[in-house]
Amino acid sequence: MTPADTRAATLVAWLHRLEHDTFSQAPAMTYAVTKSLTIHVLGADHREGNSGAATFEVFRAFTEDVVSRARLTSLQFVLVGPNVSRPLHLNECTHQWPLPPSDAMGRDAATCDVTIRYFVGSFERYFLDKQRFCAPDLVVCFNAGLWGYDDWRPAMQLVLHDVPRAPLLVTSYNAHEARDDEDVLDTMTTTSRQWLWRPEKNPCGASTPRATANVAARVLKENDYWMCLARAADNKT
Repeated sequence: MTPADTRAATLVAWLHRLEHDTFSQAPAMTYAVTKSLTIHVLGADHREGNSGAATFEVFRAFTEDVVSRARLTSLQFVLVGPNVSRPLHLNECTHQWPLPPSDAMGRDAATCDVTIRYFVGSFERYFLDKQRFCAPDLVVCFNAGLWGYDDWRPAMQLVLHDVPRAPLLVTSYNAHEARDDEDVLDTMTTTSRQWLWRPEKNPCGASTPRATANVAARVLKENDYWMCLARAADNKT
């Protein structure tokens, strides 16, 4: 798996796992009924694209999978973070994705609106902007490094306590960083949240290491480990 492919592939694997492997524990996934899915990408940066077209390409494989499989009419990606390219702040772009015909005669052909929105700044600021905030169905933090940045804590508190219906996926560069991220999340979880899985090797992580070196000389791979928290099964808020 190349670093360029791993984000979309990770989302595909995550959604499939939420639907099947942990369905008895995960909150009900309603997008197949509502035909709408909104994903917040927190801590986004240039790796998720510096233009609408580039971001669309990053998530193209995921879009193709979920739109075709669930016949969505609306798919939204909201990229939030201080490292999002500043000219993209409050930008929005929409792509039309064709749905496959529902039968051999080609009837019921339609399209899905794939909308990409950008917010330059913290999740707390975005959350407080009630004119622009849209509640997520899923929240993902790619290679977040929660352990290394105190700035993450307010955002994680909001995600865990104020948008509890959305499962949270956090990925890490290696096992060591994943354990540190897990420790941070453990200090913030309450009875309203449960671990669907603690840090595991991500089957869709990058197979080649990053060129960037770190102080401890540990190998860094894009989305190498993943972990997921969701609303507790007996908590319906």
